[in-house]
Amino acid sequence: MRRETQAAWLGLGAAGLVAAIGIGVTQTVVAAKTGSVCNTPTTLFCDSLVKPPPEWKGKLFKLSQDYPSTLPKETLPWSGIDPAWEPDKYAFAVLDYFYEGSIRQEAEQSFQTDLNTVRKWYHAPWLDAGANGREPLQGLTRERSSRKGELGPEQKQLWNNWAVGFYNAPGGIALGKIWADHGKPNVSASAMPEGTAAAKLLFTTANETEVPFLKGSPVWRAYVYEDVHLDRHSIDDKRAILPLRLLQIDFAVKDLKHSPTTGWVFGTFVYGGGKVGSQSGWRNVAPVGLMWGNDPNYSGSGELREMRINPYVTLVHYGYQRRLNGPVDNPKSSCMSCHGTAELPQSALLPADGATPEEIARFFVNVPSGKPFTPGAASADYSLQVSMGIMAFNEAQVAKQQPVDKRTQFLKHLEERDEIPARDGGNFQ
Repeated sequence: MRRETQAAWLGLGAAGLVAAIGIGVTQTVVAAKTGSVCNTPTTLFCDSLVKPPPEWKGKLFKLSQDYPSTLPKETLPWSGIDPAWEPDKYAFAVLDYFYEGSIRQEAEQSFQTDLNTVRKWYHAPWLDAGANGREPLQGLTRERSSRKGELGPEQKQLWNNWAVGFYNAPGGIALGKIWADHGKPNVSASAMPEGTAAAKLLFTTANETEVPFLKGSPVWRAYVYEDVHLDRHSIDDKRAILPLRLLQIDFAVKDLKHSPTTGWVFGTFVYGGGKVGSQSGWRNVAPVGLMWGNDPNYSGSGELREMRINPYVTLVHYGYQRRLNGPVDNPKSSCMSCHGTAELPQSALLPADGATPEEIARFFVNVPSGKPFTPGAASADYSLQVSMGIMAFNEAQVAKQQPVDKRTQFLKHLEERDEIPARDGGNFQ
């Protein structure tokens, strides 16, 4: 963090802006200079805190935050499908629901929530903070990087990945309740109603030379870190408008009927099925699998009973003991084990390096919906976007209350910690 940036922030004198964010200091200065104030108790939530480059003439990301208060009348297409018996049919029912009204001929106009006339989708607020926060063109946040060889044998370098998440109306209702008071989020309102669907598009900076199965993948331009082979980034690293290719799609559905233990069904798709083919576009994706539990007593061999893995898709790595995960995800975890840690205060998302078998097993219990991963914590009901957003909000308040002589040190600590993404094992201390 540059000292002059810190000094400028500390001297803003605008209580609203200082309250807005305690990390992402450079971006806060940008907001002050442009006159756009957000993330305060009396304003809208921020779209992005990164100033777009002057050469960008296209549309900017707008946070969908007009959260509904009533459920729409709609039939959920997956409700009559058993994921254990028809996993492929279940996965595509959710994907079709997510795609309906979202896909347009122009790739960069797809999934713009204001253009969807079929159903409204919503974003979680306060994911704009820090080095991994939302960039301004597509609203992408930085995800775990793909190491050499993780995407295929031709991959010779590490590549950065970025993502954006969406919630349907039931999930939007929960977000509205959590953030009804912009200055005091209510984690006790985090229980997502039945029928909530969350979906996430994951894009990679990797090219088709090193990852050939990406040929024909939809491309979004985004204002991301220019050095796409660097695994640790700070807020002041140089950015550039770069092309990113669709690599992975994740989803989670609140489905107590088919998942009475955890309340959720998770699934993930990979572009092209991870194989080079002749097709292209948004539809050229294949399900990696579904899961509705973590198989807590699994020994590492034999059948996984609480998930289905697609035998026609082969990834370089899956999750721990071949549990479900996407190509971007950490092989020490799984979809549900990672999201099952969503709580306040937020704990680690995956076992630490060198963890004992007992410590590892703790991350693969079946956490019931509404129950915290850690006794005494407050559940965020499998939503890391909720827990991470509230954590960023809380840290902003702590930063605001720090004595001036300690605030710079506190902010520097937050930025250094943020350089290691949580899914890479970064902690929250």
